[in-house]
Amino acid sequence: MTPAVFLRDGETFIPTERALSPWSPSLLHGGPAAGLLARAVEAWGEGTGLVPARFTFDLFRPVPRLPLRTEAAPVRVGRRIAVVEARLLAADELVSRATAVLLRPTPVDVPPSARFAPPPFPGPDGLPAAPMAPRIRMPGREGFHTTLEVRRVLVGEPGGGGRAAAWVRLPCAFVEGEPLSPLVHLAAVSDFANGLAHISAGPETGFINVDITLVLHRLPAPGWVAIDATSGAEPHGIGAISGQLYDAQGRVGALLQTLLANPRPAG
Repeated sequence: MTPAVFLRDGETFIPTERALSPWSPSLLHGGPAAGLLARAVEAWGEGTGLVPARFTFDLFRPVPRLPLRTEAAPVRVGRRIAVVEARLLAADELVSRATAVLLRPTPVDVPPSARFAPPPFPGPDGLPAAPMAPRIRMPGREGFHTTLEVRRVLVGEPGGGGRAAAWVRLPCAFVEGEPLSPLVHLAAVSDFANGLAHISAGPETGFINVDITLVLHRLPAPGWVAIDATSGAEPHGIGAISGQLYDAQGRVGALLQTLLANPRPAG
């Protein structure tokens, strides 16, 4: 298997088999799309002194296995706050987008009672490897979901739903020839909150997430990322996942996904 999620060809990104969804060999997983959009925002912010503090990734269309390109442009740039929009295009068609808020850090004294707590579970060392979504009936295809390393801490309720948590890590390059940015890594793996705390509403119905929102109070460190997620839904087929994000140093931020029931054909 190619040792990267994407290959670079000028201004375009060529998806490899590591970028693929489990549901189709011609479609990408949502994580690689989010990672490319975060990469575009991070590149825009280089040298500005601004730090990405909030991302919302809109996953409104399946991303095809085609050469992709990104665009990033400011919506507004102020002295302390900037808003940036990033777009992901396939054959000049918009397939995903992100809005990001970047902030200028200001040194302050924060009382101990207001500091973020460490993760409420052990680190990844010594935990056994596990599949990303053992309760989801998936075709036997390789892709982004089989590329990730996963070490589960908490498994959700039987049948789906409830709280689940795991340490996850991408063990290869995101873009061939580039160091793996911790921010891009976090954005790409954050899509798996739904895989960890997936809701199964019967044997042929699951829930897809149509977006990802990340609120980050600091940039992540390299290496393992923990997702501690809780899911729930209404009988009309709309739900949500909320969660906390950690690295080896402690809490990094929070996550939110909007869920939609997705009936699948049998067979």
